[in-house]
This record gives sequence, structure tokens and C-alpha cells, in this order.
Amino acid sequence: MAVNKRYNRSAEEIEETLKLAGISPNKLMKSTQVLYSNLKQRPEADKNRKLMLVEMDQHLVSCVEESQELCFKSVGDGHIVLCSNTRTYEVKEAEMSNSLVLVPDLKLSEEIKKIGNEGERKVQSIDIEKIFHTYYELRETRPKLGHLLSILSSSSFKGVEYERQIDKSSLYNWEKLRENVQMSDGELRSTLSENLVTEIDGYYRLIAFEYEARALTLMLDFMEENSWPPDEVDKEETFKALEELIPRPIFDLIFDKYTTKSAKSEMQESTGGHPLYAYNEEKVCQLLAKVLLAASPRNTYDKFMEAWKIGAPEHLRPKEKYLNGLAVVEYNKEKGKKEVVAFPESSLSEDIQERFRQLFQVKNKWTVDEIAPYISRLTTKGSNVTALLTKYARPSTMNGVKYYSSKHGK
Repeated sequence: MAVNKRYNRSAEEIEETLKLAGISPNKLMKSTQVLYSNLKQRPEADKNRKLMLVEMDQHLVSCVEESQELCFKSVGDGHIVLCSNTRTYEVKEAEMSNSLVLVPDLKLSEEIKKIGNEGERKVQSIDIEKIFHTYYELRETRPKLGHLLSILSSSSFKGVEYERQIDKSSLYNWEKLRENVQMSDGELRSTLSENLVTEIDGYYRLIAFEYEARALTLMLDFMEENSWPPDEVDKEETFKALEELIPRPIFDLIFDKYTTKSAKSEMQESTGGHPLYAYNEEKVCQLLAKVLLAASPRNTYDKFMEAWKIGAPEHLRPKEKYLNGLAVVEYNKEKGKKEVVAFPESSLSEDIQERFRQLFQVKNKWTVDEIAPYISRLTTKGSNVTALLTKYARPSTMNGVKYYSSKHGK
């Protein structure tokens, strides 16, 4: 069987080639490196097929230099992300207009100068390790919340009385969770704390909306029973009154979501009392609106606002702007009345282009305040709400108010 052998150029042939090209050999260094790309003839080259060319930003370069962990994650649909400890990047293959050649042993000009330029021409044969026609582009992205909430919803905490019905195999500990969610560890921890997920017996549990609403209602009722203003709430007294109904970890999670430390707390603490907390009007009113919308997704505006006002504690006043991200207010031409229609941000696509399409299907024009809650979760460090609107929407001004509409609409 014939064996293909590589033809090696001699110094004389190189000198002759230079002369034919009209290049004086005396103007060049005496060291010549000849590149060979006979990858198919080298069994050891198979391993190089696994090499990938990846474009990295400074954050990822620093991670490599500091030997920090980087990991690729793929879940279900084959979509791949690269995660550092704190950031998540989409991975997409891109073509290059020019091929890039990987030559590990190639000497650059400074190294050749050190060899010297005396004597006969020195010829070195060097193998090309791989030729790249594509590379992997990394774009920082916000974690996709939908998948996380989806896998946790089947084992959500609905109350102590329902715990016997939970299938233990459906629960997620930290390792199982991070393996099944495409986001960095830092972003995962942050997302868990922002979305009412708590650790119970070593497993991460999403607090069901129905239980969240019931628990907050009990807290608000206790505040009103004691005639406390919304900014003079005693957390420990509230827990003692409700500890048989709400486990401590879940109480803390819900209470901390809807309150902040009150400005009146310092005076209370100086006299040996518990710190005081203030209920966040917007967050409390939004939850109460969610309860009403869950019961009736479409409502006459006046009746909805009246029911919302009646359900809210004294001194906490529902406002139409609190509906942004939860519902839209639209005019029903057939009935001749304004209506409040449920339209939660969580129901929209995780794809930014599809999300804008869905938004403009529901409403032709949006103000910044109206649309911001629907797109803020998809922003990144380099692309805020304004940047997204500039890229995917068209601005216009009407009666001094700026609106955004579909970029390709009429």
C-alpha cells in the first residue's frame, strides 16, 4: 500500500522561489518556517477536532487567568450557555470571513532575531494544528426565569397541610438545581431570593402564590387588628401571632419582600423595643391586584378600582400605575367602557424580539413607565431599557407624551 509522505522544501528551493518572486534573499532573515496542513495524515490530529475558538470579554479572560471555574450548560432544547461564578453568556456559532490557523510552535520576529542571521538559511517544518472557519461568540444575557419557576412549581409550598402530598423525587437541592438551570451560581442565588424561593430541609421550594397571598393577608389583618400604621409594624409580634400558621423561614421571606425598615425604627430600638417596619405600598397593592385578576382576568375599570381600594388596608392606596407589569387598561368599544385586563409579565416569551411582538399585539402604543416592567428583566449591563426600546421599538410623541410602538408597524 502506498504511503503519502510529506514533501519537505529545501533551502535551495526556498532561495529559488524568492528570486522568482523578485524578492532579494538578503533582505530577509535566514530563518524560514514552512507550514504544513496535512492534518488527515496525522492520527494525533484527531484530538484537535475538539478544539474550539471562543471570543471572550475581559471578565471571562480574568476568570481564565485567575483559574476560576467556567462551565457550559445545556438543558433540554440544546441551547447552550457559558457560566462564570457571576455571569451567564449565550453561546452562538459564527462564521469568519478569513480562516484562522492555529500553529503552536511558530516563532515570531523577536524569537527569530535571537536565533541570529548568520550562515546558511535554516528551514524548519511546522505542522498546523487546526484551521478555524468558525468561532463561538459569547453574549452576556440575563438568566431565563421561566425555566427555574417551571421546574420548582410542581413542588411549590402550599402550606404545611399539603406537605404529605409532595413527591420527594421532584424536590431540588442545590446541586440538582444548578445542574438543571442555565445561569451562574451568583445569579441563581440572587434569583431565588427575589422570587420567593426558600430552603426547607435542604431543598429549594417556591412559595405558591395562593399561600403567599394568604400569608400576607394574615400579616395585614394583624396590623389592622392592632391599629398599627403601615410604617410602625412590629415583625416579632406579628410572627408570634402567626407562628402556628406560617413557618419561620417562609414568614421571613414574605415579610422581607413586602416591608422595609421604618424611619421610626431608631426611636423604638433606643427604648429597648423591637425594630419597626413599613409595608411597601406598591408591592402590597400589586399582590392584592393579582388576587383580583386571578379571580377575574377581565374587569370593568371602575368596579375593579373600587374592589381594589376596599381590599387594601387603610393608608395603603391602590394606584393605576401599580398595574404596570400585571395588567393593561384598555377601552372596550363595544361596551363603551374602560377595562382592566390581566396581562402578567411572566406570561411573555423569554425571547426579546418575540416579547416585543406580543406587547404590541396587545397594545399599539406604550409609555416608558407602562412598558418598562415588561422588558426590564431582559436588560443586561450593556443594554438597559432605553437601549432595548431604541433597538426594538419606534418612538413618537403625542400631546407632549412619548410613546413607543412597533418598529415595523404602521
